[in-house]
Amino acid sequence: MNVAQTTLLRVAAFLVDAVSMSIVLILPASIISYTLAWVGGAVQAIAIVWVVALALLLIGLLIRDGYRGRSLGKQILGLRLLTPHGEGCGYGRSVVRNLPLIIPVWNLLEAALVIAGRARTGDRIAHTSVTEE
Repeated sequence: MNVAQTTLLRVAAFLVDAVSMSIVLILPASIISYTLAWVGGAVQAIAIVWVVALALLLIGLLIRDGYRGRSLGKQILGLRLLTPHGEGCGYGRSVVRNLPLIIPVWNLLEAALVIAGRARTGDRIAHTSVTEE
């Protein structure tokens, strides 16, 4: 496949991951916090709901590629994350690879590299590459 197609698949896979994590985490947090507000729950309890949801979202973002080198988006779109030995990246490499995505400004560089069809710095650090199956 060509680089432009792989780039579009990578962007689409990230969007699938972001939307699915949002539905799984943000929607329930919204429902819980609005319910707490409606029944007169403490503001501190509502804040705790959002802190937990954000923590789970960050953890999910970091480990999303760990299971066999495939996040949900990569699996749906036929992409896989591989090590130099041709194995799935695992959870440790997934954390290393995705850490730049939660660091302000560095995440913009990562997005620019993907859009340009180049390897992310996270991929270089974790020694991983995204391939089409």
